[in-house]
Amino acid sequence: MEERLVTPFESIHCSPDYIKYGQKFDNWTPLISQWIDLPTALAMSCDTYFYELGKRFYVLPPDRGHPLQGWANRFGLGERTGIDISPEVPGLIPTPEWRRNHYPAKDGFTAVDRTWKPGYSIQMSIGQGQILVTPLQMARLYALIANGGKLVTPHLAEDVELTGPDGRPARVLRRFGAQPPQATGVDPTALRYVQSGLEEATHASFGTSSGVFGSFPVDIAGKTGSAEKLVSLPGYPYPSNQTQSWWCGYGPAPSPKIVVCAVIENGGHGGTSAAPAALQVFEQYFHQSAQTTVHAS
Repeated sequence: MEERLVTPFESIHCSPDYIKYGQKFDNWTPLISQWIDLPTALAMSCDTYFYELGKRFYVLPPDRGHPLQGWANRFGLGERTGIDISPEVPGLIPTPEWRRNHYPAKDGFTAVDRTWKPGYSIQMSIGQGQILVTPLQMARLYALIANGGKLVTPHLAEDVELTGPDGRPARVLRRFGAQPPQATGVDPTALRYVQSGLEEATHASFGTSSGVFGSFPVDIAGKTGSAEKLVSLPGYPYPSNQTQSWWCGYGPAPSPKIVVCAVIENGGHGGTSAAPAALQVFEQYFHQSAQTTVHAS
């Protein structure tokens, strides 16, 4: 929306697969075939909708740079969060320049290996390919969505205290959390449509985690994720492609107080294990409970 590549009202076909440049990219389910807008695409977790957006980024003229990667960096992805423990990895938001440097010709890589292909932008549009993010980065991103577009610095500690001989705090040596949130410049109107889609994802009949959060008394907004990774399993000679279960969101949606991001390694689709795990955190925090049903995404 910021790059004027799509409006929140434009209808794009959510199809079982997306075929471009002689390659087929599958949706997470073959059972959906309808024209949808942006909030619905978020709620349904429609891969093929976002594949089309990834293609639109790819065909931008060179003078536009790499806005898809640029916005990801602005939202804290591919960057260290600044949390007060270490070590911390920055993750990876790959660019054409990164690919050329990462696969140098001197190491035997060909021009084909070093070329940024359209499929990389298409896969990046749903967080796949060579993207690497941490759960903390994603929690920070969802805090940005919840608070209206500001990137916060996370902290584990409130302060460091010197204790006296009686065991009581003598004085505060250092306080944490003084950094002001960073404005990202995201359009508030655009952000509201994203917020709407995340709320539909947890409450609409077609939302991928509505079966988990639909009956919860507190209005929660958030999204499932399913990240594929090659995993070495005991007893198998070759790595197996396993799905990592993600769910990230916040609540109460109208006036957020808490962000939760759950990752269950090799846990399957986001609605299967990560969303129920996140619900348990919300239940403890708000002292409320819900009856849930499993709904994969």
